[in-house]
Amino acid sequence: MKLNILTAAILTSGLAMFASSANAGMKTDGHGNVGYDSYDECVAAVKDGSAKFYTPYTYQKPMRRAGEASIKKMRLSEVMIPQNVVSSNNLGTADYAAGACDLGVGQSNGRYGVSGALVGKYVPIAADMPVNVYMDKSGNPTRLSMQQCDNHFGDKFPTPVVSEVKATEEAEAPEAQIAIAEERSVEPVIVETKRVIRPAKYRVKEVIVAPEDQVRRVNTSTGTAVAVESGTNRRIVVGQEAGDDIINNTEVDQDVPVIRVPANEVQRRLVDPNTGEYVIVE
Repeated sequence: MKLNILTAAILTSGLAMFASSANAGMKTDGHGNVGYDSYDECVAAVKDGSAKFYTPYTYQKPMRRAGEASIKKMRLSEVMIPQNVVSSNNLGTADYAAGACDLGVGQSNGRYGVSGALVGKYVPIAADMPVNVYMDKSGNPTRLSMQQCDNHFGDKFPTPVVSEVKATEEAEAPEAQIAIAEERSVEPVIVETKRVIRPAKYRVKEVIVAPEDQVRRVNTSTGTAVAVESGTNRRIVVGQEAGDDIINNTEVDQDVPVIRVPANEVQRRLVDPNTGEYVIVE
């Protein structure tokens, strides 16, 4: 009987030591959010299902920085990391299908990061976390922030976790044997994005992304108009200019066509003084 008691005591002690060791690298803040001492510890917790994903507890509206033209609301798993970011940071994947393990940072550029207790720790971020996707004039993502609070990540894009499915597929994928040449079209491409307009009196019918040298502002009797020359039969599109106060209150939530206008050189442009529209003269 004594042997059994002693064996049970040793076993209990060993389990306690194991549990203590497993959590030794984990830090919890006052809101129940957790961080780990290393990226690998964080990834292991995400993959074994023990990780508690970060939950924001403050509220801030999105705030654009220089060079950012628009904001789109998405789930983290819907975001594709730009290839130049993947290459420069040696990331193992370009998507967030398995979420992220991001290095916690503090306040900068007018926005917070994670709580002070988790600064310097690796914080698990869920794949379904709502995020703000800031984009340049061409519609390319430039950085992400947490949607509820606009808190920033450790870098412009949080460090992703490579999913088990992707890792298996890459391990089994055969080497490419033949390079395939692609044909690329330069015709305007219409894609779908989502926008919610606030205040409600603003409505967006379409978004036109055009080369800077094809966009001109014209003073008319009703205000400033914007003229854009497209590459399809040199079509002219004229509309009103939206100021920063409107754009900053424009958030994503409904389908709007985005027309990308290819580069197109013309010999001369004249403005019709009666309409404010551009007239193409050969």
